[in-house]
Amino acid sequence: MSTLFFRAVPQRSALLWRAFWRALLPLRPACSRTTTFLWLVVVLAAWCLRPDLAGVTSLVRGLGLSEASYYGLLHFFHSPALDLESLTRLWQQTLQRLFRRRWVRVNGRAVVLVEGLKRPKEGKKMPGVKSLHQESRCNAKASFIMGHSLQAVAVLAQAAGAYLAVPVAARIHEGVVWSHRDRRTLLDKLGALLGGLPWDQPVTVVADADYAAAKFARGLLGQGHHWVTRVRSNAVAYFPASPRKGKRRGRRARYGPKSKLDHWFRYKEDFTKAPSPVYGETGVTLRYYTHDLCWRRLGQLVRFVWVMHPTRGRLVLLCTDLTLEPLEIIRLYGWRFKIEVSFKQAIHTVGAYAYHFWMQDMHWRPSGGEQRHFEKYQ
Repeated sequence: MSTLFFRAVPQRSALLWRAFWRALLPLRPACSRTTTFLWLVVVLAAWCLRPDLAGVTSLVRGLGLSEASYYGLLHFFHSPALDLESLTRLWQQTLQRLFRRRWVRVNGRAVVLVEGLKRPKEGKKMPGVKSLHQESRCNAKASFIMGHSLQAVAVLAQAAGAYLAVPVAARIHEGVVWSHRDRRTLLDKLGALLGGLPWDQPVTVVADADYAAAKFARGLLGQGHHWVTRVRSNAVAYFPASPRKGKRRGRRARYGPKSKLDHWFRYKEDFTKAPSPVYGETGVTLRYYTHDLCWRRLGQLVRFVWVMHPTRGRLVLLCTDLTLEPLEIIRLYGWRFKIEVSFKQAIHTVGAYAYHFWMQDMHWRPSGGEQRHFEKYQ
């Protein structure tokens, strides 16, 4: 591979490339060969430097590689010498080492953000492409698209006075069927993805209302993690059961009276005014109210926070950690938007979701026209 690169390296950038090399060196066990690991470093470096999102040719232009490296890159993306599961675990451990002092922690637990992403794809033969419904309030997005449905996990970090969602893993969890006996839902697959990562300590998972399901929460609580999410407006909860007086026959009641969560906004006089703790908001005053109720789906007490925001409207938040203050819960949910910012950077800057792959049994070979197209942009 020494013939594929320019030998002259600017002295000013030598320090940056050494730090880049030390950060990626722990990923070496994920590759069965040293050559595969070197190609992995080349691809990651090209993703950081390429001037456009034109596919493999942009990687070649970004690092100034020779023409012979084009076919080497194509072979790398189809090579079985790179273990994806091992690479994901090593990447998560590398993030723990690099961002240990920068991770945002609440009650000693790191903040993990989860969210779904739907990317349109035009390939009719591309695996996993299906009709998807986008539940978005943005009028610029179509209601139905053909594309891939992904679920992503990111860790919240703080650097230079800003909060960043550092991506950990993303998988296509819808449309790909490996076995007809697999009955797992999207929440089951996301829980398996979170559980498969080697967390050194319990974390606090922040999610949107799409993940407000008891099955997903039980999996997190079973591993010692906690959960902050938004619940839907038609959700209900129960007061704790009152203690039994005297001797009565029958089983003791587990839940008290039923209450619709949306009805609690009627008691505006009981809400507390406070400056908004959401990141980036200054001079904004909101109202909130908190109460611990039994969530029947989970079978335990959880903390609900009712929020009345002057511009964002009303929402009800749920937290399984009863020691967190309501303003801290609101701040946690406000950080969830950072994973949306990371999606925007990955799409428009890095081009992480601009991939296009074919069926596994269809071997792609470059034609003469594609070869001339490659030589034209050199």
